[in-house]
Amino acid sequence: MKIGLQLFTVRDHIRTGEDMAEVLKKVKAMGYEGVEFAGYAGLKPEEVRKALDEAGIEAVSSHTGIDELESSAEEALAYALASGAKFMVCSYASTDTKEKLLRVERVMKNVRSLAEPHGITVGYHNHSHEFKPLSDGTVPIEYIAGHACKLEPDTYWVYYAGTDPADFLREHADRIALVHLKDGSTDGKPCAVGEGSNDVAGILKAAEELGTEWVIVENDNPVPDGLSDAKRSIDWLKTHFM
Repeated sequence: MKIGLQLFTVRDHIRTGEDMAEVLKKVKAMGYEGVEFAGYAGLKPEEVRKALDEAGIEAVSSHTGIDELESSAEEALAYALASGAKFMVCSYASTDTKEKLLRVERVMKNVRSLAEPHGITVGYHNHSHEFKPLSDGTVPIEYIAGHACKLEPDTYWVYYAGTDPADFLREHADRIALVHLKDGSTDGKPCAVGEGSNDVAGILKAAEELGTEWVIVENDNPVPDGLSDAKRSIDWLKTHFM
């Protein structure tokens, strides 16, 4: 099982394409084997490929919002193909009405029709709102798993929603594309891995049982900054699990 980093964690260090290239090198030096992009800092697809090669790090996936996936899926695919990423993930979508949920289904099916012929798996990254049932009883995350695409469970937001993350992974074993390894408190505040109350050990055990190739570390609110937070996470994982 390989450990990657969601680059949203280190967004405060990335303002330009040059910044991106340097951050990739620093992330690799920490011990991460891959990255998941959350934007490209103005780099063109071929420039992203060059930066990855120079850093000696792998592109695992990309995060793109539902609006962008609806309006410019071909552009998102071009970046995935250039970078060598094998996953494309919807980073966020509103799902509080059936209409919005059906939009997610429609958009993700379209992205799949474009990406899957290239061997790219399409997934959905949850927050906690997808676990709140709609007025008709539909649970958005279950609908997405059954109708739209595979899942990239964000294990902190699963936990915050009141569901055991390890159990969720096992119950959706055939729908898991990637796993977001995220720690945090009970009051909605993510933190570095090993510094919160989420069951990181249980999550990693379940992910290993499922044969998950990549676990992606992320922190929405790194303290005091993204790089130092990311380093604390990978150092903790090296000490306890690697």
